[in-house]
Amino acid sequence: MSTPTAPAPLSSPVDAHRLDLDWLRVVAILVLHLFHTGMMFNRWDWHIKAPSLLPALEPTMEVLHHVRMPLLMVISGVGTALALRRRSLRDFAHDRTRRLLLPVVFGMLVIVPPQIYVERVFRGRFQGSYADFYPSVFGFVPYPAGSLSWHHLWFVVYLFVYCLLALPLFWALATGRGQAWLAKVEAWLCRGVNLGWLFVPLFINDVLLHRFPQTHALLDDPRTFGHYGLLFLMGHLLGRVPRVWDVLVERRWWMLGISAVLFAIMMPESEFDLVPEVLGGASAQWLFILTALGWARRCVRTGSRWVKHAQELSYPFYILHQTVIVVVGFAMLRLPVGPWSLFGCVLVTTFLISWALSELVARLPWLRPFFGLKARVVSRPEVKLQDVPTGHTA
Repeated sequence: MSTPTAPAPLSSPVDAHRLDLDWLRVVAILVLHLFHTGMMFNRWDWHIKAPSLLPALEPTMEVLHHVRMPLLMVISGVGTALALRRRSLRDFAHDRTRRLLLPVVFGMLVIVPPQIYVERVFRGRFQGSYADFYPSVFGFVPYPAGSLSWHHLWFVVYLFVYCLLALPLFWALATGRGQAWLAKVEAWLCRGVNLGWLFVPLFINDVLLHRFPQTHALLDDPRTFGHYGLLFLMGHLLGRVPRVWDVLVERRWWMLGISAVLFAIMMPESEFDLVPEVLGGASAQWLFILTALGWARRCVRTGSRWVKHAQELSYPFYILHQTVIVVVGFAMLRLPVGPWSLFGCVLVTTFLISWALSELVARLPWLRPFFGLKARVVSRPEVKLQDVPTGHTA
């Protein structure tokens, strides 16, 4: 049941592009930058560490760790459902190969190696210039033994694999039987608290595979691969069932309250036995994601040039930001300032540099494909400025 103030249904023409998802994606990328900057200063293992650590960051980072990437994966799943409205499966597979696989290959050869170099210099495992180090990348020996890695680009790798593996499912959902099944699922999800029960597959996955550590290496990472694969499929399902979004808007307050209580109980991690620990964590994560989707759907109704521009820059920003943090953070380690001041300096400086580099990427046509951006569309000279529709990326 929708309220008079709810946004237009998902199936309407104005929803060909989801401004609420654009806004959420930008916020999630900014949170990701904050999180990776904090990794320099907490007590967790990372590529480089500040001389004075800030344990006070860890409770907040613990919560961010459980919601930042899962939210992005759900948004990506919704995006696939919207993309398939406008293109065939073949075009979809080609588009995802171009926009996901190409940036990963480019990132492994160009973007990630500086992180590995700085880490080895920081740990005293390499002496010499970057020019001396770089040829080791082409030994094609996986990190940490070698110098080839996708590091933070694991998310793009997993998303690409999910898109390819799900092609038969996408085909099935477009059939008559698939549409009938989706109608039944939509009706079920709109009843009571059924949307909340979607956390159960996450819980089962994490309990059954709890012995497998998180590696982000794809082939030896079954728990993480299964967890994010489920989030991807759930996001795709949400993109296929329009009426669910009105339910998310209506129930955003109680979802916010319950997820906040669950996070307060479950943090810090590992204070409970395995089953209640995973049960609380999975339910809190899923309810938070639903809360974020509901509030964005309720509050983001109109677009702006800033949001649309930020949405375009979010992908190159994501690809670049961790390398910038590692390289610039390493250069700033000896600044004669306290730990909080150093944290602020690294955070602001790396954000501005990542932003500037993203702007540069967006303006160089030959570089855009390597960062997953579409080719720029040049308006015809005879078209009046007021007649040109505002563009967007899928």
